[in-house]
Amino acid sequence: HHPDAARYVDAEIGARGWTWALELDRPLDAAVSTTALHYLDRDTLLATYRQLATLMRPGGVLVNGDHLPQGETGPAGIAAHVGRCRADRQRVFAHEDWGSWWAAVGEDPELADLLAERRRREALLGTGRPAELPLCAHLELLRQAGFDTAGPVWQYGDSCVVVAVR
Repeated sequence: HHPDAARYVDAEIGARGWTWALELDRPLDAAVSTTALHYLDRDTLLATYRQLATLMRPGGVLVNGDHLPQGETGPAGIAAHVGRCRADRQRVFAHEDWGSWWAAVGEDPELADLLAERRRREALLGTGRPAELPLCAHLELLRQAGFDTAGPVWQYGDSCVVVAVR
């Protein structure tokens, strides 16, 4: 109904000046990210959350769907058990890891060009990837960055949707 309400921007999140690529003419009502922010180290993630907070109007929301581990203090064992039980009930592959997921993507001819572009960009960035921060660290950083409220609104194992309100 509103084809001009969303715009997609190709930018390296967290890189110097990445928000300029957004070409904003007003504060954001919402920002959405899916499986992109868990790649960032703590300092880059905090800076990114701060940049997003300054771009948002009061009451604006950040919605992040990502894989965020429970961490040492979280119920990681319970989350894993619930995930396995749900996968068994739905008869789906419960333990697909990152490598096998990307291998399956590589076998789909429709995704060949996108996969080649991903590999090209990975080569430019290097292979070092920081350890994934747990959900509790993301929530803490969101609050430090200026979001009033932050918490998961949906969770299945380590996969969750976090909403933060400015």
